[in-house]
Amino acid sequence: MIGAVIDGTYRVVERLGAGAMGEVYLVEHLQLGRREAIKVLLPELAQDQTLAARFRREARAINRLRHPHIVGIYDFGQLPDGRLYLAMEYAAGESLDLVLDHTPGRRLPLARALLLAHQLAGAIDHAHREGVVHRDLKPANLMVIAAQNKPDVLKILDFGVAKVIDAEGGRNDELTRRGEVFGTPEYLAPERLAPGTDDPRSDLYAIGCILHEMVAGAAPFAGSLAFVLASHMSLPPPRLATRVPGGVPPQLEGLVWALLAKTPAERPQSGAEVQRALEQIPGFSARPGGPAPVDDERTVIAMQGPATPTARDLREQLCEIMMQIAEGALAQSPHDQTLAAALGYVRGVRDEKVRLIAARGELDEHQVHTVQSSREKEGSLRFAIADLRFERQRAGSPAEAMDVDFQIDALSMRVAEVSSSMQRALRDLDAHGVHLASYEYDLEPRWVAAHRHLRQVLGNRIGGIAGTIDALL
Repeated sequence: MIGAVIDGTYRVVERLGAGAMGEVYLVEHLQLGRREAIKVLLPELAQDQTLAARFRREARAINRLRHPHIVGIYDFGQLPDGRLYLAMEYAAGESLDLVLDHTPGRRLPLARALLLAHQLAGAIDHAHREGVVHRDLKPANLMVIAAQNKPDVLKILDFGVAKVIDAEGGRNDELTRRGEVFGTPEYLAPERLAPGTDDPRSDLYAIGCILHEMVAGAAPFAGSLAFVLASHMSLPPPRLATRVPGGVPPQLEGLVWALLAKTPAERPQSGAEVQRALEQIPGFSARPGGPAPVDDERTVIAMQGPATPTARDLREQLCEIMMQIAEGALAQSPHDQTLAAALGYVRGVRDEKVRLIAARGELDEHQVHTVQSSREKEGSLRFAIADLRFERQRAGSPAEAMDVDFQIDALSMRVAEVSSSMQRALRDLDAHGVHLASYEYDLEPRWVAAHRHLRQVLGNRIGGIAGTIDALL
């Protein structure tokens, strides 16, 4: 398929991999000039019209999932040979299982594990509220996108074995072969192994298994298939404290224990509830490694764990200590105008720096919101086009087909307009980012000069850190 053009829209660039449901290809959207991924489903999934209609219905339901931590599905259709496909966001990152493999002991630093679990729980809460249960959450289906000096972004992949709950509370048949248990044994909730309907809280059990693995280096139960399944059904989960050197916060132990309860009613009842519990665990931060809060410039522990401080980190920490010394000295000598002026200058520059940090954070959030809202509009339009393509196949006359083609062309123009509007907005935000970078460049020498002057005014009152500050400034 490499080089082939699908539906006149996607040029296949390369094969990314294969799974139980089909193959995944990297493609280029010819109109938008953007890379996306296409999952081509197994041929047997398009054997009859009933299954194709079910695929269409469920693809539309999954398309409703508009969340920054769920890979967006934009389009669907059929290849000339009848195989069904889904076009989706291309998440250029590394799967969580590979991230764990590349981490010593397969254990993530606590702050990083809590952040990823928080994002996962929020995305699953959104899916459940939209009536979609994933049913196969595992590290291989979670993509981690890392960016320098920014928090990790987790994306849930592969709702291919999802179950959709309709508006009346019933359940649509899944787009899968009958007679099989779907899911991966290490993350399979006990109720999934017993007769009965799926429960959305089975996804929360899987989150408990994944959180356990990120912190302890392994899923709660491992071994033969029979042992793992029997353990999920009857054995209590192992305590994290027995698997993590140095132990874990009791709040984390309690949350994992609750998520791995054998009965769904004993677990947290929603992803939002899991998020609230994660936020109460010592070490949780919504932006570990990102900008510090506006009222506190002290360095936050990075997501990757404690890191060796850079010279700039050390300089800022020592200057903070020097300011505290200056404030104490001014409290003892409130009429020292020279010291008051030097300290006021430092405070003014520091306030500017705090405002700059806040502005950078707001810019990042605005960029994320711009892309997300544009993708949502674009996704809705492209799914409407996909629906029309299916309608065209059933057109009863050339006039009906022409009318459908006209509607497709009109919607395609709107897709292009949404994409162009997003690009213009992002260019404006980039220009603002350049302005902030220039401001930061100009602010840095003023920050250094202000602290040098304060150092001179304080003289020998800064004691043992004097030599180090002189060297760093």
